[in-house]
Amino acid sequence: MKPTLKQSRQELLRRLGQELGREISAQTIFFHEVAARKLGLNATDTRCLDLISRAGSSEVTAGDLGRATGLTTGAVTGILDRLETAGLVERVRDSNDRRRVIVRPLPEAAARLGDVYEGLGTAMAKLASGYRTKELELISHFLERQLVILQEQIGRASCRERV
Repeated sequence: MKPTLKQSRQELLRRLGQELGREISAQTIFFHEVAARKLGLNATDTRCLDLISRAGSSEVTAGDLGRATGLTTGAVTGILDRLETAGLVERVRDSNDRRRVIVRPLPEAAARLGDVYEGLGTAMAKLASGYRTKELELISHFLERQLVILQEQIGRASCRERV
């Protein structure tokens, strides 16, 4: 029997919301673990380094990382210790408030990350180039909304964790 349009839509929603989302999540974690090991770190360390690096001229503190990731102060301190030991970041005391410590990526960080992640970036750009502009807009919208949902869930899970 041929599936109805409604059944097809329900199947697509289930596949997008559960199967593909879970598989992409798992494969992303596995990829980041393998990539991080090449730098002598773990996936959480390199993802935090990416957050620090993408901040550009904005100042990033340990508290900022904690809020962005939902990690505890102790966990963030451990991450920053490992990143600093690896020569990827430096901690600088704020000249206006000596209690405040700003985390900055070292110039070598971008080059070392680029060496590890360049292949993925190239492959993803090639994949995206096969879509029309309207399709890319739709994919972009979906992924941007997905990011908002993930950030909300991090906040909710972090609040429950501390209760």
